[in-house]
Amino acid sequence: MPTHIDIPGPTGTIEASVETPEQTAGRIAVLAHPHPQYGGSMHDAVLDVLARQLLDAGTLVVRFNFRGVGGSDGHYDNGRGEADDLLAVVAWAAREYADSALLLGGYSFGAAMTWRACTLGAQPQQVLLLAPPVGTMAFDGNLPDCPVEVFAGEQDEFIDPSKLAAWQGVTVHQIAGANHFFSGRINELAAAIRATLSQH
Repeated sequence: MPTHIDIPGPTGTIEASVETPEQTAGRIAVLAHPHPQYGGSMHDAVLDVLARQLLDAGTLVVRFNFRGVGGSDGHYDNGRGEADDLLAVVAWAAREYADSALLLGGYSFGAAMTWRACTLGAQPQQVLLLAPPVGTMAFDGNLPDCPVEVFAGEQDEFIDPSKLAAWQGVTVHQIAGANHFFSGRINELAAAIRATLSQH
């Protein structure tokens, strides 16, 4: 069962949870949820898929709600403050689990915030981006100095296929027949994540 925690953030308390695997591999993952203005929260079903694969691979999982979502203080800030929220959680994780390798993961809006956090100084050892809205949101700045794994639906309506194809330095895992929500393709997504984690 996840343990509820409160993390100090830029605008007050950040509501978060920590889930510990049965057998730890010395890794911790911070996961960022979809768009706050469209019902996104740390309890998102697609994020559950990522969390489960990480836990099965021995990775401790930290999830949190961006400002204004659930029990987190503050108000939606159009992606600017949300990246700061993520950085605050990353800093907390680095202090609490100083001996663990850091992974960052995000779905949709959370993928964009994960990318932005990396450009603002986060230094993970691996990045996992689910349905990053390339072409809809900005993915500017330098590539993180670590493997970046992208999981994208073949029919994702929020991804510009040409921009995804031109994205240098990332490894793209395309899920056949999947849309932005991986509807009916959750098992395929889980398998792709599991295979990727087993390689690192």
